[in-house]
This record gives sequence, C-alpha cells and structure tokens, in this order.
Amino acid sequence: MTIRLLTLALLASAACMAQEFFFRCNFGPDEMAQWKLPRGAEIVQTEQGPALKITAATRHDGDDGRATMAFPFDQYAGKTIRMRCRVKYEDVSKPAQSYNGTKFMMVYKTKSGQSRWLHGEGAWGSKDWHDITYAGTIDDDALPGTIELGLQDSTGSIWFQDLRMRLIDPAKVFPRVAPEDYLPVYTDRVLKEPPRRGVMSPSVFRKNVTLEKDLPDLASWGATLIRWQLIRNWGARNSDQDPAEYLEWVRARVPEVIQVLDRCQELGIKVVLDLHVPPGGRREGGWMLMFENQVFADAFAEAWRILAAGVKGHPALFGYNLINEPCQPNDVVLVDYLTLQYNVAKIVRAIDPVTPIIIESNNWSSAQSFRYLTPLPLNDIIYQAHMYHPGGFTHQGVHGSAIGAIYPDPAKKLDKDELRRHLQPVRDFQLKYNARIYIGEFSAIRWAVGAAPYLQDCIDIFEEYGWDWSYHAYREWSGWSVEHGSDPKDEKPAASDTDRKKVLLEAFKRNQR
Repeated sequence: MTIRLLTLALLASAACMAQEFFFRCNFGPDEMAQWKLPRGAEIVQTEQGPALKITAATRHDGDDGRATMAFPFDQYAGKTIRMRCRVKYEDVSKPAQSYNGTKFMMVYKTKSGQSRWLHGEGAWGSKDWHDITYAGTIDDDALPGTIELGLQDSTGSIWFQDLRMRLIDPAKVFPRVAPEDYLPVYTDRVLKEPPRRGVMSPSVFRKNVTLEKDLPDLASWGATLIRWQLIRNWGARNSDQDPAEYLEWVRARVPEVIQVLDRCQELGIKVVLDLHVPPGGRREGGWMLMFENQVFADAFAEAWRILAAGVKGHPALFGYNLINEPCQPNDVVLVDYLTLQYNVAKIVRAIDPVTPIIIESNNWSSAQSFRYLTPLPLNDIIYQAHMYHPGGFTHQGVHGSAIGAIYPDPAKKLDKDELRRHLQPVRDFQLKYNARIYIGEFSAIRWAVGAAPYLQDCIDIFEEYGWDWSYHAYREWSGWSVEHGSDPKDEKPAASDTDRKKVLLEAFKRNQR
C-alpha cells in the first residue's frame, strides 16, 4: 500500500469516533502487504491468531533485523500517539547498548533534519506473551516515517501480535491538580530574586577540592547559581531497589549539602538542591518505578522529608528540585509525574514554608511536555525544562552515536530560529501563567562543531525570556567540560580558555553579585 493510500485509510478510521484505535494490524495476509520484512521473518499461527515472528541468527546493528511499515507522522503533528502490541521473545541476547535488543519504535525525521526514535529501551532474555506500550508526542514539523518492529544488535526470536495505535489526550493522561483558572503566586522572595546564571555541579563531592577550589573558581567566573546533584548509579536500570538503604544514602548526604550551602553563601552563589536519582530507579525507556510502586513513592516522599528538614531555611538555597527528568510515557501508573511532585511539594512546604520548589516537566524535562504541564496550587513554584535540542548535535558521539552534526546547519534549517521554535511551549507556558522558568540543563558535547555558537544562541534566548539557567556541567565528565578542548582524545584541560568557556564567562557578567 502506498503511503498516500495508507494516509487516507488512517484518516478515515480516525474520523470514525466509534473506533478506539485509528490503526490496527493483526498481521493477516492483506495487512502484511504494507510491511517490508527482514531476513528471518515469517507469519505464524497462534491460538490468538496470526503473529509476526522475526528470528535473528546474527547481530544486526542496522535495520536488517526489523520489519518496517511506512507511516504518515506528519498527519499527527503535535498529537500524542500510544502504540501497543502483544509481544513475546525467546533467547534474545543482551546488546551492547541498553536501547537495543527488542525494538518497538516510531521513527521519523523533522523538517529541520532531526531524527526521532520514539521507543522504550530494549529488552533481552525470554518472556511469554505480554502487552508492551509506548506513547510519544509527535513534533510539529514531523515528516512521514516508519513503524519498526524486531531486534537490533541481538540474536534470538521475537513475536508481535495485534498492533494498535490510538490518540491520547495528554490533559486526561496527566490531569491538572489546580483549578482551571489558577495562576501561580510568587512572594517577594521570588519576585525580587534577580535572574540566576550558573552550572550543574560536579557529580562527586571531594570536601577539600570542592569547597576550597571548585566553588571559589566558579565564583571567580561570575556564576551565581549551582544545581547540586545528589547522584549515584547514573545510567543504571532498576537501581536503588532497597528503600531503607536508599534513605540511609540520602541521610548521609545531608552534611555534605550543608557544607556546600555554607560555602556557597560565603561566595554569593545560590544552590538548587537536586535529588538526581529516584528510589526504585528507572526501567526500560527511562520510566521511573516510583510512579507505579507505592513503596518507592513513599521512599521518595521520605527522602524529601529528610532533605528539607536537614537544610530548611538556609539562605543559600535557591530551590528544592524534586525530580530530575521525570519520565512517564503513559497513564498506566499508580500516581502520575505531576501529582507525585505536588504531593511531595506539600510535604516540603509544610517543613520549609519559604524556599521555592522546582517542578520539572515530563519526558525527561522536555520543552514539548510543557504543552500539557499545568501549575501547582502552591506559592513560589518554579518550572524547569532541559535543552538538548537537537540531540543528534548535542549528544553526538555519546553511547556510540554518529558524529558529524554541525551548528548552525543551513541545509537542515538548524539555527537560532529552530532553537526558539523548539522552546516555544515553555515560552507559551510562561506567558500564560506568568510563571518563573528555569533551564536546569543545557549543553553541547565539546567536540561538536559549532558548540560555542549553539551555547550562545541558547543563552540569548534564555536571556530574552528572562529565564534562570545552569550549564551542564562543571567539572563532571570531560565530555561536557568547557575547560577541555574539542579533541575527544585529549582528557587534559586546555591551556587557555576555550570558545565555549568564553561564552559562559561573558554571560556570567550579567549576574548581580
């Protein structure tokens, strides 16, 4: 079936309100004409009907192990699609990267040339029939793409049955907790707080170095903000499964935080306290287990009781950053990403009635998720987004991804206007609710060609809109370091200021000490 005919069929079915799914494939003979099948693919009969079976005898890094079907994503620009399928797999080998293995993806490019892969992280091993679900919001400038099912960088067998797609209303999936007409309220503490510009902290606290060198050096740069990340097991899956042990780890970090706060107060730096890893950790796709497990949700609330009680009222505190990069792909949860933050914010506010609380948007604190983010009915709430757009440029070479993207890139219409377009949902939220906005993370990998003008354009936009911001990251991994040069093989700090560091130093001159 041509993509034009498929488009007409999908639109016709979407117009039929009686049908819950706008697309459904049972992998029958007529339906399989839409698919391009890899080697090792066949249709098999099961008790529940036909299924697509794909067997990979060797590992494939490309698309050789995946079945693909053309799909008109441009017809669903700005919409949120949930894709569901019955799946089982046997003896799937563990891939080199966690996002490979089993594949269940929506894939497309944008008009600016950016690639999008909407999928949960891969799985491996063996598992009997079960439903898998993934939801994603399609970019406003999406182009036609493909649905892809199969295996990548793994051997083994996988079966797919009853593929369904439906549109979901984010306002219903992620319900508001405040009345429709609620507008954020800010006290003089926030209203009179000047814009803050700074960095993410080192990931490891080394008392003598951090307090006596790193923080004074940062102050000498002119930074007035540091997002202090309490972090461990970064990038791990299903980590921090023992709530008691997790809470002991939180308690053990309180003296460190107090030392950092005291030193920052001396240096004129404000601190965002960022609980960077959640109890229960994340599973495939970055999904946080505390959204579906009461034990972990309770541990999250208790962690913030400990932290707020330990540092409440400290004059160096800029705000409590409750969740770093929440990820809740759909509504099959115990408590949604926003309600959980609201519940914990009320606990923190009861302990510390004056320090602002920082809320993050869904889907890794993405700008697009601000389309359905709604304000919390508490005073002095600051709303945070992260800026790594486009990821193919900012994260090139990370986890083995392709290298070569440049900025600006006229051929892909990648420029300051594209960055502004990407951030527009955040700007719309700010204007609609008169909300204070904080860009908690933004960066470009140091070897990206055009990293300095990219950072400059981001900062220009943040400044135009009056947003607080912190660069990722300061004396953490060398890949994000503005003190290192552009050669990825050179792990030594540069002898002179890099062009990226100069961008930050110039921006920090705007800070009020």
